[in-house]
Amino acid sequence: MKTSATLQKIGFFIIQATILLLPLFFLTVTSEFYEFNKLALLIVTSSILTLIMAANFVLDRQVRLLRSPLGLPLLSLFAAWIFSTFLKTPNRLDALVDPGQTSTIIFLILFFLAATNLIRTKKELELAFSTLLVSTAILALITIAWGSGLIPQIIPFKFAQNPTWTPLGSPLTALLLFITLLPLQIILTLKDKSSSTKTLLLSLSILGSVVASGLLIFRLFGSGPNSRPVFLPQAASWAIALESIKISPILGTGPATYLSNFSRFRPLNFNLTPLWNIRFTSAGNYYLQLLSTLGLFGLAAYTFLVLRSSNLFFHIFKSSSESPFRALALGSTLSLIILFISQLIIPSSIVTLFVIFILLVIATQAFKQMGSSLVHEANIDIVAASDTGIRSPLLPWIFLGLALLLIIPTVYLGSRAYAAEIYFQTALKAAAGNQGKATYDNLLKAMQANPYKDTYRLAYSQTNLLLANSAAAQPNLTAQDRSTITQLIQQSIREAKNAVALNPAKVTNVENLATVYRNLLNLAQGADVWTVASYRQAILLDPANPNLRIALGGVLYSLKNYDEAIRFFQAAADLKPNLPNAHYNLAAAYKEKGDLRNAVASMQVVVNLVDKSSADFTKAAAELEDLKTKLGETAAPTTPEAQTPTQTQLEAPKPLPSPRISPPIELPAELGPDETTNTPAPSPATSPAASPSPAPNQ
Repeated sequence: MKTSATLQKIGFFIIQATILLLPLFFLTVTSEFYEFNKLALLIVTSSILTLIMAANFVLDRQVRLLRSPLGLPLLSLFAAWIFSTFLKTPNRLDALVDPGQTSTIIFLILFFLAATNLIRTKKELELAFSTLLVSTAILALITIAWGSGLIPQIIPFKFAQNPTWTPLGSPLTALLLFITLLPLQIILTLKDKSSSTKTLLLSLSILGSVVASGLLIFRLFGSGPNSRPVFLPQAASWAIALESIKISPILGTGPATYLSNFSRFRPLNFNLTPLWNIRFTSAGNYYLQLLSTLGLFGLAAYTFLVLRSSNLFFHIFKSSSESPFRALALGSTLSLIILFISQLIIPSSIVTLFVIFILLVIATQAFKQMGSSLVHEANIDIVAASDTGIRSPLLPWIFLGLALLLIIPTVYLGSRAYAAEIYFQTALKAAAGNQGKATYDNLLKAMQANPYKDTYRLAYSQTNLLLANSAAAQPNLTAQDRSTITQLIQQSIREAKNAVALNPAKVTNVENLATVYRNLLNLAQGADVWTVASYRQAILLDPANPNLRIALGGVLYSLKNYDEAIRFFQAAADLKPNLPNAHYNLAAAYKEKGDLRNAVASMQVVVNLVDKSSADFTKAAAELEDLKTKLGETAAPTTPEAQTPTQTQLEAPKPLPSPRISPPIELPAELGPDETTNTPAPSPATSPAASPSPAPNQ
């Protein structure tokens, strides 16, 4: 049918556009420029392609799908992500909106399904592959231009002034892409002699990839350790995965929960590494990340896909076929294997996953064009139960209905999520420009567009707290001022609690709530009890974190509860013995308690730990001598064994925050922390009409 053929041509054009644009696509209107916008593009194009494919089925009155060895692994992977998301993830929106999570996998599978069925001729397959080469060549040219160091000096955009900048968002992902596609390009160059133009294009693409790779390797690994990418070590990734599957072996803890797993399960010896103060949101090994978040089911499904893809390579490697598409099948499956191996040591981005699925499409189509029995079209129409054998149009309409059932909610929720990101980015720009009212209003709009994103709640909570502190610092507060401050404080606490309600297992949400309470110690009654309770809850979620214990010890120190402060400072020192700040705070608490001998011993540890050439050493040494003088010692105490010097900035326990309001503001009891992490669902975002009207900076 003519209409069906037209739809197929439109679909193929969209496939080409997606292959060309997705690696290069980014926008600055959202808070994250790269992966979030690539995901948005993937969802839009995959949705359109799915509808085109479904419409073609209806027009043809039959459902014909390309069957391949990859079908069952992809179906298993689809099921693993769906079940784990809806049965395990605390905040499902994180899994559905965050790049690289559930929505990414779902729409990559839909893209694969549509592309393998809408690419129908040898010419279309060659064009699709050429489009991938063109996209890679453009990326290589951009990498070379920036890597030369000239472009970053002349462009006015701060975000792109790094010589390793790339539209992919990660120079390591770009390097991996160049290295991965090199074998495919080389094999085609050596095997395909049919076109001098094609050979020239391949040669130029190879040259560009090699030069760009060399520049990235130099910039990333030859410019000192500070420029090198940082990953969670394999040993820590393995330990976290093992502990995670003890909680939920089959489905894991759910997509988008790796930060929570890292906080809860990272081993204690991780604190002795230089990366101890980083909170990782992904494992250094993609397979271990799948094991942790998707459990044994998810890991088995992905391993199934890897094995089936590898089997395609060995099948074509042993084949004696003389088809011109043999080189394309061999090269694409070899590049796939390299990508799968790289996932053992490098976290996967949305571009990495996209390239995997594009190579799967190319390999599948190459096998089809070769006439391989492994890949063939199959008619799965329902045939009416009659002697005439007339086809029933029921199944195509069912397929179209399922497509609409998936895509309509996706368009509605996705557009709201994207609008919320735009509002959030506008708020961040306003905050950077010290425009308080614009920050406040746009954060409110972001929460109204997407009330299930804890990041917006955290930012809104902090904004209200800053406005409350600013208002409380004014002299001679009126009754109206106190009312405004009270309302701002209540909004700050409420939104901090709502963030915890959205994801109670996420330690950053609970830590933010504790920080909010801590900043209210001089403003609100009961804030001291609430602060301590929230920090204790955060410690339960991140038991190996010494900084949380230092923070709680500092609160107890400011409340003059020195015995409890000493207990938490000592716990921090036990978790990380080479952390000078833990021993420094411990010395301060001992000093205030009047235990000068232990204060001297703790300060001596500080002196042994800090860099002898730093200002911290001078500061600690002076305080040590002062403590010795007060103790009446003339000889130095026994020096603990010296450890590797650690660069740090020593900070004594912080005093109670200012400003102070007298009498303190009374807050309702329901604004206190919940006794357990089973918090209620968050309340809707405050409407503009109900919000206070502070006088922030313009």
